[in-house]
Amino acid sequence: MGNHARRFLANFSILVAGDVASKFLLLWASVRMAHVVGTSRFGDLAFALAFTAYFSLLVSQGLGNYGVQEVARHPERTGEYVGNILALRFCASLLAAVTLLATVALLGKPAEVKDLILLYGLLFFSSAFSLNWVFQGMEQMKFVATATVISQMLFAALILVFLHQPSQYAWVPVFQFCGEALAALFLLIAYVRRVGPIRLIFDFPSWVRIWKESLPIGLSLGLGMVLYNFDVVLMGFMKASDEVGQYSAAYRIINFFMGLLMLYNVNLYPAISRSRDHPAVLRRIADRSMRYTILFTLPVAVGGMFVARPIMGWIFGQQFLDGAGALRILLWIVPILAGRAVYRATLLSHGLQRDFLWIALWAAAVNTGFNLALIPRYSYLGAAAATLIGELLVFVLVYRRVAQRVVTLEIASHLVRPALACIPMIGYLIWQSGGTLPVLVAGGGAIYLISAWLVGAIRPREILEELRRTGPHVRAEAEKSPDQL
Repeated sequence: MGNHARRFLANFSILVAGDVASKFLLLWASVRMAHVVGTSRFGDLAFALAFTAYFSLLVSQGLGNYGVQEVARHPERTGEYVGNILALRFCASLLAAVTLLATVALLGKPAEVKDLILLYGLLFFSSAFSLNWVFQGMEQMKFVATATVISQMLFAALILVFLHQPSQYAWVPVFQFCGEALAALFLLIAYVRRVGPIRLIFDFPSWVRIWKESLPIGLSLGLGMVLYNFDVVLMGFMKASDEVGQYSAAYRIINFFMGLLMLYNVNLYPAISRSRDHPAVLRRIADRSMRYTILFTLPVAVGGMFVARPIMGWIFGQQFLDGAGALRILLWIVPILAGRAVYRATLLSHGLQRDFLWIALWAAAVNTGFNLALIPRYSYLGAAAATLIGELLVFVLVYRRVAQRVVTLEIASHLVRPALACIPMIGYLIWQSGGTLPVLVAGGGAIYLISAWLVGAIRPREILEELRRTGPHVRAEAEKSPDQL
């Protein structure tokens, strides 16, 4: 296995432990909120966060993705990128806050919902000063993992200690801001101790150049946001808060998986960026990534069709059982996102941001059209279907564009064996349809893994060899704790 693959696996192994912990903390906090505040207020929180997220695009503008790419390629210019991007983001956060304030004043929503939106605007400033993109570009993923855990631990702790009554739900945005602000402070201190002092650079010609290069990424992220939460915003205006709450609870489970996939994308992007001039290396990275992502995400969607209702009841409680229908549809997003990760990273790392922008534009238009058509009649089931259609369209278009502009990457051959392994799992889940969730998940998961081994989708000898070669490198990286700055 080459150095790129070893570095990729080491970084991913280090990062995944912290991120899985943080995602469990976030899911636990969401479950706690749902139980305390109920479906309607949970829906109000989801709507306020989704609405505010569009204004956060003024802060991000694709600058983080741009920064990862440039720091990975030109580490000697890290200080220059940090100074310019931090200064640019700070100014953008002020603009976003003023714009949000003016918009909320015109919004036809209850005062309580307006207050939630304004409080979520605090996240503009914690996001502006976060340096996670720098450490991603330097492939120092342990700092990103530690910061993520810090953020979610504080958020979860504040939820546990202070959220006891439905009337206290307006504190949730403040708790989230406190967690993200502490994580941003940790990364700032880590950067200063590891790299050097930070000097904000107000170089407007450089800002224009950076902005022009990052804008296509920022626009594609904005269009991606349409795919992810336009449905929640639209439902917030067209449907009752209770229905928004049902859909949002189902989506929190999807967000758990999407968070892990985002972690995967973050770690994959620098490796793909370095291989842009080496097609053979790119194919090796893509082949291995595609094989394992399909292997471990396909059973999530297939099995989830049979256990969605027990999942909603076991996690969120009986009042959220109606969200199971949306969850069955949304779970298919997981393998689609996992499968397209390498194609998206390939497009962006090869300077094809505008290609991805056009793809995101088409998908956002289709998603918006289906949401407008389906939500009024089918509520959260229509929203889930529109989201799945949009994601599937992005996958198809990205796959075709990579094949046309860069290199043909294999995917179909990686689907056959995991699909065969799902068949015995389906039989077990049907047989045990009245069982408890732990029995269904443990039994179905074990049967899938055994079946995957029997059909050759899992190769123990290959995995042991990977661990043998990668293990010392992973341990060496892990031993460099954040205290050793």
